[in-house]
Amino acid sequence: MPEALSLLTGGSWKRTSVADAFQEDYQNTRAFRDAVASYLEDFLTMAVGGNANYSEYSVSYNGEITSAVMEATEVADAIGEYGSGGYHGWDDGYDFSVTISPPSSYGSSAQAAHDYFKEDKNVLYDIRYDGEQKYTNAEGTGLDGPNLKLPEGYNFLLWFDGSKVRVVKDGRELDIYGDGYYREGKDWYVPGYKNFTVDEDAARASVVIAAAKSPMLYVRGSYGNSSAERQNNRLYWLEQNLKERRDRYTGMAASCAAGVLLLAVWFLLRGDKRRADAAIARVTGRVWYEGKLLLLLAALAVFLAGPQDALREITYMVREEYLDPWIFTYYAQELSRNGFSLLVIFWSAYLLINDWRHNPKPWKHSLTGKFCAAARASDLKLPLQRRMVRRFGAVLIAAAAFAASALALYAGFRVYNRDSLFAFLLLAGLLALLLWMLYRFARGNRETARDIGALVGQIAAVHAGGLTMPLDLPEDADLAAAAKDLNDIQRGMNEALEERMRSERMKVELIANVSHDIKTPLTSIISYVELLGQEDLPEHVKDYIRILESKSQRLKTMVQDVFEVSKAASGQLPVTLEILDLGKLLRQTLADMAEQIDRSAVTVRAEIPEEPVMITADGQRLYRVFQNLVQNALQYSLDGSRVHVSLAADGTTAVASIKNTSREEIARNKDFTERFVRGDDARTDGGSGLGLSIARTFTEACGGRFSVETIADLFVVTVEFARQAAEEQAEQAED
Repeated sequence: MPEALSLLTGGSWKRTSVADAFQEDYQNTRAFRDAVASYLEDFLTMAVGGNANYSEYSVSYNGEITSAVMEATEVADAIGEYGSGGYHGWDDGYDFSVTISPPSSYGSSAQAAHDYFKEDKNVLYDIRYDGEQKYTNAEGTGLDGPNLKLPEGYNFLLWFDGSKVRVVKDGRELDIYGDGYYREGKDWYVPGYKNFTVDEDAARASVVIAAAKSPMLYVRGSYGNSSAERQNNRLYWLEQNLKERRDRYTGMAASCAAGVLLLAVWFLLRGDKRRADAAIARVTGRVWYEGKLLLLLAALAVFLAGPQDALREITYMVREEYLDPWIFTYYAQELSRNGFSLLVIFWSAYLLINDWRHNPKPWKHSLTGKFCAAARASDLKLPLQRRMVRRFGAVLIAAAAFAASALALYAGFRVYNRDSLFAFLLLAGLLALLLWMLYRFARGNRETARDIGALVGQIAAVHAGGLTMPLDLPEDADLAAAAKDLNDIQRGMNEALEERMRSERMKVELIANVSHDIKTPLTSIISYVELLGQEDLPEHVKDYIRILESKSQRLKTMVQDVFEVSKAASGQLPVTLEILDLGKLLRQTLADMAEQIDRSAVTVRAEIPEEPVMITADGQRLYRVFQNLVQNALQYSLDGSRVHVSLAADGTTAVASIKNTSREEIARNKDFTERFVRGDDARTDGGSGLGLSIARTFTEACGGRFSVETIADLFVVTVEFARQAAEEQAEQAED
């Protein structure tokens, strides 16, 4: 366990990829390439005298690494201040173990860096500027950058000539630039790409770097200080860290394999485990929920308080306002050694989770649950507005208590100049209570807002005609009573609508049946009247026969109208849709009724465009519509007035309208398109009350819109259809 936890909380090695860890040759890793690129950056900075920032140096401190970007003048300061910290540093084990006095200029900073780098022979370098050698640790080794020659024991060489980099590994030159452009994720972060160049100063520098095939640990004795100083050794520690991580990954793989094996055993015995879990849950379900939770919290407290030394160190660091990450690694490793506490925590958590799985809402069987249920029941007895005020009041009380504790803690700190652990714990507890109250308040408001939204949506649905789906809200919802009332209204409206629809259906069926029964004897009457009209009878008898003929024809028309209205109401009206010219249909209707128009006491004015206005409709049905509308206007218009028949069309619609001035005052709030509704309530005008009803029914059956508008005594009927597109007209003409 400690090794696995150390792997999870490890230091620099955890930033190395798994692929790097399993490379046999450390020089094939990303960490090595980053290290070489960092060396090149540092050596170029040393070559040009460097008043810019050096690369990231990591400073050893209390066994861990603190990374910072350091000015050139700060490098030697860092080396001198933290030189005795032992082995640590950079991403892969950089170590500042050399004591150097702080420099007074940038040149001396570069020299200090050279003094630091030179003793580590795992990396040989030769730094030149304008051809003049500035710094090197490769005297007498035969290192030759321009000719790509390596000393014995070194198999990697990097040569920067002022513009590009050449890399040789194991006697073979590597292609590091690819297509010549640097992108995120490239293997080599070095200058020489088309989009990664150097300035004029760096272009005058050249750098050779050689890396050892098998890095070694370099130590320099400092006997005046009675100690031995480890040198840079970056590549050595890089290789060692890779090996260590490979071993740890192997151990983790073995642990995973053991876990998979145990998982397989569980899978084979899972049936028995389910039964055992259920039996255990039946027993633990009788225990108060707080008891199980306190057992888990107590085990956690004992477990976390175990490493006393680490806790004292953490407390000290907090008091001194300094916290180093290494202490948490040490604390985690110490925790992992407390196996018994871990076992108690595991079984406590198992019992709690098993209770959740097998007992529905186990927190209901708790003192807190009982109290909350009782409070909720009492709360539901109050009106909605008082419930919301009480919830907000509880939040305000918790916030006030938290604010008072915070002020008391601040006052105590100011007076005694020290903190109080009890005050901090009290403040933390009150903060937790406040957050819980805010959560409950926000959750309650969210549920109420959701219920309001559902209630508003249900009202909109009822308004739109949805009367069959009731709104179901939980019984403890704030708006449960309002939802119940709305459901009762919805149910009453639905029952009333069904009753009305039933009555309408019975009325239609009755009318249809009566109309059908009347048609047969009426046909006989009309036939006999026609025969009587052919007989040689006295004139006064012939007058009677003409009256009979007129009334029987009118009755026949009424019966036919009622029959067609009944079929339309039941959805059985046959319609034959075709593309037709609405303007031509209007002109034909007016022409057919010319004799009747001439006999009337009004003047008809037609405004119909000459160009075709094509629509899709049933010509016969639509002819009947306009015939009824013109007839209605002739019959009810003021004598001497004008009836306007107009047709207007735009790109999408065609609108025909008939306007006339009524002879009688028009009744308000009356639907003239309903069956048997007439403008003359006394029924002395001879109408049937079916003309506009038939017109509306036939228009809607053809896919149009029919509307009636009254403005004082002006009566306006509008018939609107979608206009046929030119492309569809052309296709219809071809067909």
